[in-house]
Amino acid sequence: MQISVESVNSIKKKLNFEIPADKVSAEVDKAYAEIRKHAAIKGFRKGKVPMGLIEKHYGEKMAEDVVKNLVQDSYFSAVNEKGLNPVGYPVIESDQLKKGEPFKYSATVEIFPEIEVKDYAGLEVVKEKLEIDDSVVAARLKEMQERMAQLGPAPEGHAAALGDFVTFDFKGSTDGVYFEGGSAEDFQLELGSGRFIPGFEDQMVGMTVGTNSTIKVNFPEGYGSAELAGKPADFEVSVKEIKVKELPELNDDFAKEFGEEFETLDLLKAKLAEINEAQETSRINAELRDRLIKALIEKNDIEVPEALVDRQVQMMLESTKQRLTSQRLSLEMMGMTDDSYKAQFRENAREQVKGSLLLDAVADKEKIEPTEEEFEAQLSVIAEQTRQDLEKVSQLYKTNERAKDNLMAQMREDKAVQFLLERAKVTEVPKAEIK
Repeated sequence: MQISVESVNSIKKKLNFEIPADKVSAEVDKAYAEIRKHAAIKGFRKGKVPMGLIEKHYGEKMAEDVVKNLVQDSYFSAVNEKGLNPVGYPVIESDQLKKGEPFKYSATVEIFPEIEVKDYAGLEVVKEKLEIDDSVVAARLKEMQERMAQLGPAPEGHAAALGDFVTFDFKGSTDGVYFEGGSAEDFQLELGSGRFIPGFEDQMVGMTVGTNSTIKVNFPEGYGSAELAGKPADFEVSVKEIKVKELPELNDDFAKEFGEEFETLDLLKAKLAEINEAQETSRINAELRDRLIKALIEKNDIEVPEALVDRQVQMMLESTKQRLTSQRLSLEMMGMTDDSYKAQFRENAREQVKGSLLLDAVADKEKIEPTEEEFEAQLSVIAEQTRQDLEKVSQLYKTNERAKDNLMAQMREDKAVQFLLERAKVTEVPKAEIK
C-alpha cells in the first residue's frame, strides 16, 4: 500500500492512498461471499444463488462494503504511522472500485495545530479599578422591599400610578366589532408590568375607581394573531378597584426577615455591600482574563480547525439554552433559532478555541500542571458552591474519568492564566477609561 501526505494548510492534511489490486480482489471476493450467505433471490435457496446473479443484484452493496473496509483498515493505521492528531472525521474522496485494479482514495482531515507559543511574558493589559457604588446597596434594599410589599386599598380618589394594581373590566373591538379573547371582567393588572399592548397601561395612569373610558392602541405588526396584527383597537375600560403597594419600613425588624444573623439593618447592609464587592471583583477579573487572552492571541494568531469551532459554538448554544430555560425563556422568545445563534456567535467561539489552544501551549511549555492537593481543594470549592456533600462530589469526580479530566484541564488553563498574569504589565484604570 502506498501512502502520501499533502499539507493543505497548517491545520489540514490530505492523505492519498493506493491499495494494491490483489488486496482489492481479495476484499471483493470476501464481500461477495458474505453477501451470498444471506442473499434472497426468488427461485434460489439462501447460499445457493449463482455468483453471476449476486454480482448483478448486489454490486453496489459490495462496493460500499469493500470501500468501507479498505478505508477503515488503511486510514487509522496511516494516521498513527504519520503521527497525525485528527480533530474530526475525514472527508473521503475515491475512485470507482474495480476488481483486479488498485483502489485509490484520499482522506482530508483537520488536525490539532502545532503551536510554538511566543511573546507571552510581559503582555500589556488594562484592569478596571474596583470602585464601589453605594447606590447599589440602596437599590438592592429597594428590590427586597418590593418583594415583601403587601397590597392595600388605595385612598379614596387615588389616581392610578405605575406600580399600582388595578382591577377593571374591558372589552376590545376593531372597526366597531368586538373580537374574540378581547374582553375580561375583574382583571387585575400591575401598571408598568408590560403585560398589555404597548400604550395600554400608560393610558390607565391617572384613572380613579369608577372611571369609564376608552383606550386606543395599535396592535404590534408581529402580534400573535394575524387578524389583529398591525390594526388599531379600542378598549372600553371600567375601573373597579385600585390597590397600592405598602412597602415594609427599612429597619431592624425588616433585616431580621432575612436571617437570624441580621440583627440590625446595618448588618444586612454590610452583607449586601460584601456581596456586591465580591460580584464586582469577579466581573473585573473575568474581563481582565478576557483581555489577557486577547493580548495572547494578538501575539500568536493561529489557524484553528473548524471542527473545534463547531464543537465550541454547540457548547455555547446548549449553555445558553439551559440558562434561558432556568429563566423560563427560550431561544425562540429571543427571536433566534439554533442556526442564527451559531452564525452570530461563531467568531466568538473561534476566539475561545484560539485562547484555549494557546493557554494549553503555554502550560506545555512551562510544564504547568495542577497538583493532587489543588484538585482536592477544588472539589471542596465545588461542593460549597453547589451546596452538596463533599464526599458525594469527590465520588463523582473520582469515579468519572471524563469529568475529572475536564476539571483538571480547566484547572490547568486557570493556572496558565495566573502564570501569564503574574508576568503581565497590568495597568489599573477607571471603568470610564476602558474602551
